Amino acid sequence: MGRGMDPCDSVHLNTELGFRGGEVQNLGLVSHLDGAGLPSILVAHERGALLARARAQGVPALAWHPRGELDPFAVWQLRRLLREARPRILHAHTAHALTLALLAARGLPGLSLVASRRVSFPLRTTLSRWKYRRPQAVVAVSGEVKEELIRDGLSEEKVRVIHSGVDLARFRALPSKEEVRQSLGLPVAAVVVGVVGALVPHKGHRVLLEALGAWPAGEGKPALLLVGEGPLKRELASAAARMGVSLTFLGYVEEPAPLYAALDALVLPSLSGEGSPGVIKEAAAAGVPVVATEVGGTAEILRPDREALLVPPGDPPSIREALLRVLREPGLGASLRESARRRVQEFSMEAMGRAHELLYEELDAARP
Repeated sequence: MGRGMDPCDSVHLNTELGFRGGEVQNLGLVSHLDGAGLPSILVAHERGALLARARAQGVPALAWHPRGELDPFAVWQLRRLLREARPRILHAHTAHALTLALLAARGLPGLSLVASRRVSFPLRTTLSRWKYRRPQAVVAVSGEVKEELIRDGLSEEKVRVIHSGVDLARFRALPSKEEVRQSLGLPVAAVVVGVVGALVPHKGHRVLLEALGAWPAGEGKPALLLVGEGPLKRELASAAARMGVSLTFLGYVEEPAPLYAALDALVLPSLSGEGSPGVIKEAAAAGVPVVATEVGGTAEILRPDREALLVPPGDPPSIREALLRVLREPGLGASLRESARRRVQEFSMEAMGRAHELLYEELDAARP
């Protein structure tokens, strides 16, 4: 990695093996910058899905295999790349990537370091607090994430809020509800609500099941569609069976956009940790009403009672009542859909990319 490299404008680091929201943003940003005439390089794990996706899409990408955040060989590889490519920006998109970036960039002139923080969890360790104070700028994906970083000791001036973007073109020609439901084996006339996200505790799937389990008699209990993988699958299946909830697991889906067409409502029941949740932007782009918990940056994206119904986290009755409102009141659902579809235009992938361009330019101007 790095030998014979042409100069570039920015280098972007990722250490994840999976492909979740952060990797979607990482790939989208590098693609945007490269298309804007700012040659950029993505450095991604050699066994990760991000590297494969980048290469399939023709995005400039190099492989590395860091064995932890203090891997000396990965640091050496990265430092050699930085000397060869001479970027003005080194952008770390994961926590481990930030440690490696700090070590590799030490003493290199003309280089600004940027880190992204995508979750609203506190910085729990001394190392985490130390390293997030070192870059010239930290991108927080919501105001809530920014406030948490400030509580953890970062200066307000260092933290820039740039919400994650969504590729709106993916939602411009979706199949019909009937087509998608038939392909999934779901009843065309049923009421179906869905969650798109990893099957992990803080995503709140159990709370939604409790809400559906106590559904009023005679109302027609919705079927539940879960898109995503995780350790809670067996537990959630058992709970759904006990509560009489019809549950369909789809697992990980590489392109979930068509699946939104099957839904009467999208639920984000998360308990904590959300930064700028992409699934509510995707639902808005697809024209699906959203019921979400007011955690992280949710209310910054879809505003309460204007573009979505927002409820407190961990509160099954509130989720149930919000869903009942959306499903009982066609006018409310239509109003939420149309307002959210207009609102999400502000969170396009292009808007996210342009905001990063502006940040990089400001860092350039501020460099001694």
